[in-house]
Amino acid sequence: MESVSLTKRYYSISEVAQMFDMNISKLRFWEEQFPSLNPKRDRSGDRKYTQEDIKHLEEIVDLVEGQGYTIEGAKRALEAKKRKKQENQAIIDRLADIKKFMQELRDAIDENKEDVTQSPES
Repeated sequence: MESVSLTKRYYSISEVAQMFDMNISKLRFWEEQFPSLNPKRDRSGDRKYTQEDIKHLEEIVDLVEGQGYTIEGAKRALEAKKRKKQENQAIIDRLADIKKFMQELRDAIDENKEDVTQSPES
């Protein structure tokens, strides 16, 4: 991939093809092979790639052309990465729930301590 500053919100298919030094038809081929690569389209139907689309394409190109994966192998590798990311997110969400519970428990204990120290002794 050419060293290009990603500062725009959207890039045309020709700009993206130029970034990756490939022709437009190859870029369309990657879109057919990898449904996860799905750039938005404007009212006239022209593809508009976001920075996220470009990063995803970079990952695909690296797997297939850089690391020598077959298309099917690259699809499996991307799916495995997606599953791992989802598993990690589930763990993070669970830990956030536990943290919230622990904070609520601490607050309840603190409130209970205040009640005990403020009550008159018999």
